[in-house]
Amino acid sequence: MLEKAERKYSSECMKKNIIHGLIYLFLLTLTILTLNGCGDGGGVNITGADTSANSATLLWDPPTTNTDGTELTDLTGYKVYYGTESGNYTASTDVGNVTTYTVSDLPPQTYYLAVTAYDVYGNESDYSNEVSKTISP
Repeated sequence: MLEKAERKYSSECMKKNIIHGLIYLFLLTLTILTLNGCGDGGGVNITGADTSANSATLLWDPPTTNTDGTELTDLTGYKVYYGTESGNYTASTDVGNVTTYTVSDLPPQTYYLAVTAYDVYGNESDYSNEVSKTISP
């Protein structure tokens, strides 16, 4: 009798662990989206976007090479660009030398966001891949 109860408990635990694992994987997939982009070569590749209400949190990989293929040794910071039309960024923020930034207090509508990197001389990379976020009313 005890052995049957142990098997039932073990089976129930396994089911719960599988369900929790699937839920965690689903949430991880939603939170840390791997998006295609320009990658290295002087550009920035956004690797995630948080979708919390009225804000958009971007995470990106720092570039490691210049556009000519040489090692990037003078990276100074990043700028986050955003606007309400794809490819048309009407606002920007110099976020310094960090690889995550939250744009907050966004009114309801769809926003398109991208990041650039810049060096000590002010040279700025091309835009990263673009991500979008819709803020619901």
